[in-house]
Amino acid sequence: MVKSRWTASGSRPTAGELLRLALAGEALLVLLALAWARYRSLPLETGSGPGVRDAVAGLLAAAAFAAVNHWLLCHAPPVRAVRAVRRVYRDIVKPLFAEIGVREVVVIAVAAGVGEELLFRGVLQPEIGLIPASLVFGALHTGGRGTLAFGCWVAVMGAALGWLAVATGGLLAPIVAHALYDAAALVYIRWGRDCGSVRGSSADPRRRDLPP
Repeated sequence: MVKSRWTASGSRPTAGELLRLALAGEALLVLLALAWARYRSLPLETGSGPGVRDAVAGLLAAAAFAAVNHWLLCHAPPVRAVRAVRRVYRDIVKPLFAEIGVREVVVIAVAAGVGEELLFRGVLQPEIGLIPASLVFGALHTGGRGTLAFGCWVAVMGAALGWLAVATGGLLAPIVAHALYDAAALVYIRWGRDCGSVRGSSADPRRRDLPP
């Protein structure tokens, strides 16, 4: 939602605007999920085992997501889909979050973890299944042909989060995984040093094949 508004208007939202948009959007998802769960009598369980176990599972999943994402950005062979993901990161995601601070990182990550997991893994997945819910999750993170590969990567992460919900019997683990991964990604976007393949330096000489 934030990305679509920014690209449509051509102007970059301030950190405060991003924070308000994120809170409003995720609050809407929470309300929708709670209303849906109540109407359909769907249980929104935290998990079937100890909370510490599920939190650790979420932490490990977030670390795995971050490692794979870093590999895609910096080390994966520059096939078309990988180049497309790098373009989304370089041209859309990084400029969008260029001015956020620690407060925005924490609030946006936690809000996304709670809101999106309640909706997609909490109510949508039990209704239509893990794979369809993951595909919807990925589709809603796209904004045109240039973001299709990025949406596919998000769908894969959605499937992993859905499996985590099934494996732990609840939403605590995927919420922790989602929030921690988003926090790590935002920290890297805001303060991390981009690798050559993202910057388009000589570290990835084949980048000359990329369209403008």
